[in-house]
Amino acid sequence: MTTVMGGETEYAISARDHAGQPIPQGPLLARFFAHTTAALKYSSMSSRGRFLRNGGLIYLDAGLHMEWATPEVTCPFEAVRYLEAGDLIVQDIATSFAAGSSDISEIFCSRTNVDYLSGTLWASHESYMHRANVKELPAQLLPFLASRVLFGAGGWDYRAPALRFTLSPRAHFISRTIDSDSQYTRPLFHTKDEPLSGPGIHRLHVACSERACSQTASVLRFGTTALVLALIERGARPGSDVALASPVWAVDRFAAAATGVSAPLLRGGRTTALAIQRHYLSRVEDAMDQLPFPWTSDVCALWRRTLDDIEEDRPRVAVTLDWAIKQRLFERRLAQRGIAWTSLRTWNTALDRIRRRWLKDAAQRPPFELATLLNPDGWLRTEMGKLSRLLGRQGLSWEQLPALAAARLELFELDAKFGALGENGIFNALDRAGALSHRVRDLDVADAVVTPPQDTRAKIRGDVVLRLSTEATSYGAEWTRVYDRARRRELDLMNPFETDERWREVSYLEDKHPLLRP
Repeated sequence: MTTVMGGETEYAISARDHAGQPIPQGPLLARFFAHTTAALKYSSMSSRGRFLRNGGLIYLDAGLHMEWATPEVTCPFEAVRYLEAGDLIVQDIATSFAAGSSDISEIFCSRTNVDYLSGTLWASHESYMHRANVKELPAQLLPFLASRVLFGAGGWDYRAPALRFTLSPRAHFISRTIDSDSQYTRPLFHTKDEPLSGPGIHRLHVACSERACSQTASVLRFGTTALVLALIERGARPGSDVALASPVWAVDRFAAAATGVSAPLLRGGRTTALAIQRHYLSRVEDAMDQLPFPWTSDVCALWRRTLDDIEEDRPRVAVTLDWAIKQRLFERRLAQRGIAWTSLRTWNTALDRIRRRWLKDAAQRPPFELATLLNPDGWLRTEMGKLSRLLGRQGLSWEQLPALAAARLELFELDAKFGALGENGIFNALDRAGALSHRVRDLDVADAVVTPPQDTRAKIRGDVVLRLSTEATSYGAEWTRVYDRARRRELDLMNPFETDERWREVSYLEDKHPLLRP
């Protein structure tokens, strides 16, 4: 018994010229990807980007962002290893790109999740192959996906006028329970089911997640989801007892705090994200003999230990999960600016009230921004005066607003730098200094840059990419096919567990696959 999974990371990339001005995003990314195709020595053309010798794919996705898709793996620890391999690949490309560009003085690459000022969102999707009944999946997975924010990336709620911390910034962008689109809408459950395998095998595409830096968080993201999916595949209905009255509302609420926040159940009563996760863990542990993956017991032990730490030992979580690491970091930075963490709730309440009154006459006013309050007109001064008593009860005053506004911009920047690639990334610096305890295994990430997984079709794809690239022949690759134009043959990889190269001669490659034309 085995399973297949993989992950994707969308990277935020920006650069400045020697005058310190930002280089326009469109031209920058076009140049970056052109450099990528030239810099990757062993890679194959595809309809989307370039497949590499390790079996993964790097490409410029819709919305103008670089994306890395791992090769197919059968273990959550391997999924994390190849995700981190993508980080190394993109960082190396960025370094050589900047070095070879005379107009670039600084380049920034990050596995960040949100640009809070523009509302730009970068995702980190997951894929799982399964044989479950696709019509039953939403009901069984929705409570799990909503409560999985406990392992979120952490950051800020982009809707807050001041600063509102969240376990999962992406949670607040989710607007639909179920949808087939993930580019223009943000569903909790994505129904897209691409035919990337043979008959009877489906693809679950999880589009509601975000990229974590912590290995613990990433292994839990892949491992727990794969186990719950395998449980459902075998006829269990773990979501029925914890069905949420409004999953979208629940995920927004659950992201507000790790404990103490509840949401209504469909059958009545209320529950917490922690209780839902414990419910799914219990169901998986009860069926352990039906889920004999080599890694099942390790993931379950990590799952239970992390939930216990969240509930009972918060200091331990503060060196393990992204959101808790960030919260401690942000609290300290605010304290250095003389701003108490507990004051943020009052600031948000006051600014929310002003914003609501501002928006009543939205047609006559520009968009509401915190900076507007720094130089208020007569109307704003009156509205601010009405809320002075609310602030005063917490020892606050409007004279402190400039400090809050400056801290807000600083913390947004700090969040982006947290996930930056390379030595300048805050998470990487903390990890290098020994301040964190997030690693779960000794993962050979450098090897994953050049070597494909050995137990899926990715091995064949990666080996063929290396061999045909070395031969300098004309060929192309996809997830389920490799096309050898020079020898007029096609390699079928529809079986995700294929171990042999099964080539067949064809005579229509140029017509069927225009990218292979000379």
